[in-house]
Amino acid sequence: MRTDISFSPWTSWKDRNSLPKKNEAGVYLIGRFTEQPPSGPRAPLDEHVVYIGESAGGRFRSRWRSFGRTAFEGKGRHRGGIRYRQKFGGNSSEVYVSILPENEMLKAFLGFGKCSFIDNIPSGVKVTAPIEFDALLDEIDDLLIKYVERRLILLYAIVHGNRPPCNAD
Repeated sequence: MRTDISFSPWTSWKDRNSLPKKNEAGVYLIGRFTEQPPSGPRAPLDEHVVYIGESAGGRFRSRWRSFGRTAFEGKGRHRGGIRYRQKFGGNSSEVYVSILPENEMLKAFLGFGKCSFIDNIPSGVKVTAPIEFDALLDEIDDLLIKYVERRLILLYAIVHGNRPPCNAD
């Protein structure tokens, strides 16, 4: 039975480093909620999403540090952080994060899990078994992470008529 693969629950900005996979790579969402965000599966196309980012070749933790220094301290050059500061000011109290680690993306992409926003390998294409996820991640992790980030930004733009507010034009 295939499991549903989705983003982690929303975690407040101040608690982001408590996420168990903070030292992994993948795609992350930054949401802005004036009230407590809803529980349950995260919807990457939700209207509260203000930024869709990736940590290909790095870790969530370091990308968040870069975003936060720019958005909330006015230091650094993270483009999403610059846009956040321009649009919403330097307050982090309404900011939440959600993550989709690279190994979960890979499972969905290879068809071992269901994920509505990731295209699986086309039918008829054979994947040799057994699959060594760690070895496969070394080969395609950056490509898949960047693909999923760009796909989500595209889907968001189709649904809302524009990119998330803090994703650069």
